[in-house]
Amino acid sequence: MSRKLLFVFFTLLLFFTSGCAAPHLDLSFKRDLPATRNFMEASASVGVSPFIDLRPQAHGSENQKWLGMIPGILWLEIGTDIPEIYTAFSPFDAKPISESMAEAVADLLKQSKVAGSVIYLPHHPDAQVDYRLEGRLHKTLLTETCYYYGSSLYAWATRVFGLPYVSYDVVLDVELQLKSNATGSIIWSGRLKGEGQDKYNTVYRLAKGKEGKHVIAHNFSELLASEMVRILPELEHVVVSP
Repeated sequence: MSRKLLFVFFTLLLFFTSGCAAPHLDLSFKRDLPATRNFMEASASVGVSPFIDLRPQAHGSENQKWLGMIPGILWLEIGTDIPEIYTAFSPFDAKPISESMAEAVADLLKQSKVAGSVIYLPHHPDAQVDYRLEGRLHKTLLTETCYYYGSSLYAWATRVFGLPYVSYDVVLDVELQLKSNATGSIIWSGRLKGEGQDKYNTVYRLAKGKEGKHVIAHNFSELLASEMVRILPELEHVVVSP
């Protein structure tokens, strides 16, 4: 086989394995709640409102992606503050994270049974609830480290052969407030805040995803769930039967 045919073959292979990475995978932040102790189920109802998006309305260092065309570049770090509308090397066509995050928190609360019922209010705007959980989304920083192996001209070949393509660092910061509908007062406030890493993903791992999710969605959902487990005991003490 000639060099030109080999080049076309591997280019097409790369396109089909990574060019449309994981569009069929779950892009939500919902996930099963990790094992926790058994909570006493209360009869109170909690409604979860859409979160307010207070993230920096910028894309971090995404304008540096063109540096990857320079010969000799081994890797390149690119940060984005709004990963649902832009990531440098992997498509993530999802609805705003402020919506996805609020819906995921409602789902995790429902699984925890710290309340008799948990309602995601955008789906049931007329629902009458005892408590209302509100959130402010401060940060969903995603930093991608993409590996070029010294030249973007042949980096595609290393990726086809399974060498690491990209690593992710994620930072999450969500402020929560629980309000009593009877009095309008804030009876609890807390923060879901943490960092995570997912190193050395190949193009094949990106296409496959993790646990049925897009890799980026998986990393944020895992961080969100672990933080929710941490604050659930606090909520259990304040969500009481009305």
